[in-house]
Amino acid sequence: MPAVSVIMAFHRVTPFLRPAVRSVLDQTCRDLELVLVDNGTGGGLAALGEDGRDPRIRLLSRPTNEGIAAAHNAAVAAAEADVIGLLDYDDLARPERFERQLAALRNQPATGLVSCGAEAIDEHGRTLGREFSLAAPEDQFRYTAYAAPVVTPAYAGRRALLAQVPYRTEFRFSADFDFLARAAERQPFGYVADILLQYRHHPGQTTVEKAARIARERCVVRLLTARRRAGRPEGDDWRALLEAPAPDDDRVAVLEEFSRRFLAEGFPVQAAYHARQCFGLTRTAPAFFRAARLFARIWRQGGAERVPAGRMFLRGPVRALGVRRNALA
Repeated sequence: MPAVSVIMAFHRVTPFLRPAVRSVLDQTCRDLELVLVDNGTGGGLAALGEDGRDPRIRLLSRPTNEGIAAAHNAAVAAAEADVIGLLDYDDLARPERFERQLAALRNQPATGLVSCGAEAIDEHGRTLGREFSLAAPEDQFRYTAYAAPVVTPAYAGRRALLAQVPYRTEFRFSADFDFLARAAERQPFGYVADILLQYRHHPGQTTVEKAARIARERCVVRLLTARRRAGRPEGDDWRALLEAPAPDDDRVAVLEEFSRRFLAEGFPVQAAYHARQCFGLTRTAPAFFRAARLFARIWRQGGAERVPAGRMFLRGPVRALGVRRNALA
């Protein structure tokens, strides 16, 4: 049995796929397997050339593209190692990444997932800067109520945890955020304080193409997380919220909708977060006045949480929550 199973799914062949695979095969941890999911291309390993003949690659061929979440779950089910590393098909892992994360998990038996520092690169491999990241377990937990504390492909974790918290296929583009929020409620997260991942930004990314849908999905993830952490059931309405036809094409309108919903459900701090995001998206005068009107309503109805809601609206989640960004970021 390998020490680490790295899982990677792809639904199209791009110039980034082969370097991503190569970065796994070149790891200093030689005792690994790469579970590669061909999510409907039908091309298999042909695009990898000589690298495709490496015996450490295990190919899972799916007849159609059923989405990232389904591919992820299939890869986890097929993985043989007790530790699973995540990597996207357009990113690059530094050679020592999985060796370092494996050691961290062995040294921290209570930890479920371990991330690492990441730097942003463009389509040509040029460095753009550091990706946002939080190191402390308590900071990572608190931040998962709002967003990912580190980009998801930077994580490696215990197979048992990934199997207990599978990706939910209803979240076509934000299943990773939903996974991190739920996983953080089960086991603490660790961190390796070095840049071990190069996270690629390019025009063809799904995050660029589907921004409005992603905004709605992330709002729903935050709503479910708030309900769970308040000791409430998730409820049965969230699937309908995901598929609401309007205003799904307008990110500001989506944020306004959920700010009001959070307030109605008794979560004024989360309502303030979404009101702040309304202005943050465009930074125009109309957006500011829309956000200000929302916050005025939150202030009137915030009760005991009026002050933390005001802090969230004025300062944003990092400063309002008191979390500390990793010094490398």
